[in-house]
Amino acid sequence: MFGTATASLAALLVCSTLVAARPAVRNLKNLAEFNKLIKHHKENTGLPVIVDFYSDGCGPCRQIAPMYKKMAKAMKGKAVFTKVDVNFARDISGAQQIRSMPTFQFYSMGKKKHQFSGGDPNQLQQWAQNLATDAEKYNVQLTKDNLIAFYKENAPDKIDEAKIDELLAKAGEGGGPGHYKLVKKLNKKYGKKPELLPNENLMDKDEKKKKEEAKAGPGIKKATTEELKAELELRMEAEQDKKDQEAEDSDEEEVSPIKFFSKGDYAERVAIVGAGPAGLAAAIYAARAGLRPVVVAPPMGGQLQGKGVMVENYPAVAGVTGPMIVADMVKQAAEFETVFLQELVDEVDFSSRPFTIKTNTTTFQAHTVILSTGADSRWLGIEGEHKYRGGGVSSCATCDGFLYKDQEVIVIGGGDTAMEDALVLARTSSKVTVIHRRDSFRASHVLAQRVLQNDKIEVLWNKTTVKFEGEKVALPSDGTEGETEEIDSLTTVHLKDTATGEASTIKCTAAFVAIGHIPNTKFVEGKLTMDKQGYVVAKGDGSTKTSIEGVFAAGDVADKVYRQAITSAGSGAMAALDAERWLSEEGIGDEAAEAEAEMMRELLAEAAMEEREETEYPDTYKEPKKEEPKKEEPAAEEPTVDDNGEEIVEEVEEEAAHTEL
Repeated sequence: MFGTATASLAALLVCSTLVAARPAVRNLKNLAEFNKLIKHHKENTGLPVIVDFYSDGCGPCRQIAPMYKKMAKAMKGKAVFTKVDVNFARDISGAQQIRSMPTFQFYSMGKKKHQFSGGDPNQLQQWAQNLATDAEKYNVQLTKDNLIAFYKENAPDKIDEAKIDELLAKAGEGGGPGHYKLVKKLNKKYGKKPELLPNENLMDKDEKKKKEEAKAGPGIKKATTEELKAELELRMEAEQDKKDQEAEDSDEEEVSPIKFFSKGDYAERVAIVGAGPAGLAAAIYAARAGLRPVVVAPPMGGQLQGKGVMVENYPAVAGVTGPMIVADMVKQAAEFETVFLQELVDEVDFSSRPFTIKTNTTTFQAHTVILSTGADSRWLGIEGEHKYRGGGVSSCATCDGFLYKDQEVIVIGGGDTAMEDALVLARTSSKVTVIHRRDSFRASHVLAQRVLQNDKIEVLWNKTTVKFEGEKVALPSDGTEGETEEIDSLTTVHLKDTATGEASTIKCTAAFVAIGHIPNTKFVEGKLTMDKQGYVVAKGDGSTKTSIEGVFAAGDVADKVYRQAITSAGSGAMAALDAERWLSEEGIGDEAAEAEAEMMRELLAEAAMEEREETEYPDTYKEPKKEEPKKEEPAAEEPTVDDNGEEIVEEVEEEAAHTEL
């Protein structure tokens, strides 16, 4: 069996050939690939990684793309340039909390050093150049022979080949950051450095392959199965590189499922502001009704987009993250001819009809507007809060509580939301600790009493949360089977007593921040009926109608009770049905199609008029017809006869007749 496996691998290797190096800008397709790339350059090359989060519908993204590619080619071998399409790789943009495009991230040694949004070429070039210059120190390789030679000269007692092999194995194969750190320690201890070679991991793949073949000698038949597998993996990776290069060099752009908005001559029938579950559900329903809705929102997908953990409470969805659900919703809406304008809405004018919607670059009109901009969780804004989101820090106990079954968790807050979260968590967690900054709850008496009487819930009064702390934990990767990826996982919460100032800590696996939500309604403030907290108030007839006819509200923008993806999607469907019914009642159809049909009718009528007989219009003046003069036919010639009265036939005619014969 061993021989068969080796032969099969060898056959594959013979068919495989080494190909060109990676494209100048590598397109990252999923979170596992993103994490693997960051880890590889942290451990093997030390090169900085620059990531461009972009969208095809983003004007500044398209403007800076040629310059970004040019910079990548100029700095090849000094920095790694990548790109992430937020419409396709939503798990990456969700995990990184990307909120606008283009956004550039800069990584060095596995850590994010800087991030900025906008098309600023100077800042982009400055950070890339600075990190590349700093990374030059990692372009070193300490070989076994050179280390032995160094020890012979400086510490002969250290020459132990087994320990030297172990030391180099820890430093990493081929050179890089591990070798740099080892050399730094040797220099500090002995006051000198061993002889070094360039980092082998930075070599061109063709060059590296030739070196490995020269070192191994003629050996495909002598190679072990593991060596053949490693070689096959290298060549398959190189083949993928070739495909990436061809895709980059091709003039054909990748076909996106999203159709982008182009302003027409007539008002749109339905405009949906927001692209979370509510907005996308409304888009699907409106599009299937033939209304061709326009979804106006950055390609972020609301709070669900930011959930990197698995969603387990959405029917018929299992083993899927929030960003993937949003991506599927977008694709489904696009298939039914929804169009997208990926910009933030600055203002909506409801004072005249059709309504006017303004973004930072576009102004258009719509007969109906569905508001589905959601509500953002209030956060504490303390150290570690952003870092451990998705790794223990959450704002939704209903969504994420079950993930921490039989574990100790905390809830931060003292209102109704905090009480509800604590009671929900007490059903599944082993212990719940409520952290509140005052000596009494501001929640309703009934909820507060239920919390205080629950044996699994403990309350820490007069405490504020000052810091979240955790550790790296290896979890199975979403990518290749058997691989793991490290995530930041919460372990400790730091507290401070509001009365004494005394510091303390509490161990837990999850912390739920329950200090309220902020509805995203600033841009329509004062134009619609809202409550004191800024939530849009519906008419109260069970529909999604607001205080203005033709304006509807769906999702968390009008829901401060449930705030779930599934309830938002349901209200989005309701809003689309309400909008469709309102358009029908007002007699508003597809104005562009109607105008086109009217023009066609006029053209057909004109053509029919021209074809009618003039006799149908007896009173109409008619130009008299001019008769063509008749040509007189020549008189027949009388036959010529001789003296005997016989017809004389000319000789020419006889000759002609003879010729015909």
